Amino acid sequence: MPSLFVKKIHPVEVMKEGEISLSKARIIPVKGMLGIEINAIFSRWLRNLLTIFAIGLPSGLLIVFITVSLRLNGVLFTTWLGQYVSMEVKAPHYFSVAMCFLISILTTSEVMWQNIKERNVEISLYKALGWKDRTIQKMVYMEGALLGVPGGILGIVFSIVILHSMYQTIAWDETWIFVLCLIVPVIAGVISAAIPAGKMVKINPSVGLRG
Repeated sequence: MPSLFVKKIHPVEVMKEGEISLSKARIIPVKGMLGIEINAIFSRWLRNLLTIFAIGLPSGLLIVFITVSLRLNGVLFTTWLGQYVSMEVKAPHYFSVAMCFLISILTTSEVMWQNIKERNVEISLYKALGWKDRTIQKMVYMEGALLGVPGGILGIVFSIVILHSMYQTIAWDETWIFVLCLIVPVIAGVISAAIPAGKMVKINPSVGLRG
């Protein structure tokens, strides 16, 4: 009889009982995979803050460069120590932003892998209760996307501060720029989750549940 009832245990119910995650780490009630991942991110907020900054800064630079290209004829200008300084935004500058995104992807991937290793028992429980590898991977990709959203918001705030302080102008009518620079960090977060997701499905539940 107990073996029959065990099959009906849902991982979410286990999480609600607090048998895996600490109650102080639960920011919102756990009612699904989204709640699990939000709580997991907040439980390691300091480490995840690094990834948000790593994704947000190149996102802000991308908005600045696109705005300069469209509104200022591609010329970035300002004054420095009383001297007029100008620079034409060209392909190499966008390439440097792409390299920054690559670094942020690698940084986020490493941080996510550290997070996953600390959740070894939790993930092993999910697998022991019947979660498929595809579901486990979906959970990791969701975490990457959730890290990308605040990164994109941070990038937008960063670009607004830079553009307003330098030119007192912001391309509010070019909403597609902000939408694009919110989507790109999410994509970067999802890409960052690829390696951790591949490693996570290899976790052996019987070994992981031993701690």
